[in-house]
Amino acid sequence: MIRKILTTYATRLEEYLSRFYDRPEGLATVGQIGNSTEEKPNKMVVCLLSVERETTGGISAPVQRTEEGYARMQPPLLLNLNVMLAAVFDERQYAESLSMLTDTLRFIQSVQKFEVDGTGYTIEIVNLTTQDQNNMWTLLGGQYYPSVVCKIRRLCIDGSRIATGGKTADRPVVEL
Repeated sequence: MIRKILTTYATRLEEYLSRFYDRPEGLATVGQIGNSTEEKPNKMVVCLLSVERETTGGISAPVQRTEEGYARMQPPLLLNLNVMLAAVFDERQYAESLSMLTDTLRFIQSVQKFEVDGTGYTIEIVNLTTQDQNNMWTLLGGQYYPSVVCKIRRLCIDGSRIATGGKTADRPVVEL
């Protein structure tokens, strides 16, 4: 699901940026940002930085009565995705990377909600300290690109959909 969320967002960003730029090779993609010997894509790159648990909805595991007795119902796992949108361009195109980042910021500001398969997600800019930015870029390989870090909220992982060995493992009966 994470892949689908990021590729959908990159596709929507690509559609928006194509209003201002004409590039047959594309304008936005999902990819890894780091110190690579490969040629720069000269695009906006959407990269997953981390996944964190959302705890504002509660993390309790209520017990519910079923036909067989009582069952502990695990609540869905609510997650946030920390993503980076970086203008990964050759050094010669630095000014163009700044223009594309500016248009990407306009897109983030104007489209704060989006849907993937009928599920709504929100995206918001995250403020990082200079030290946090330094640590992040060091982990990514040390080369800085103009970028913004955002949080995509409301990813829901529901364990009741998991099946193992042909049996649904969603509601183990707990004897009380």
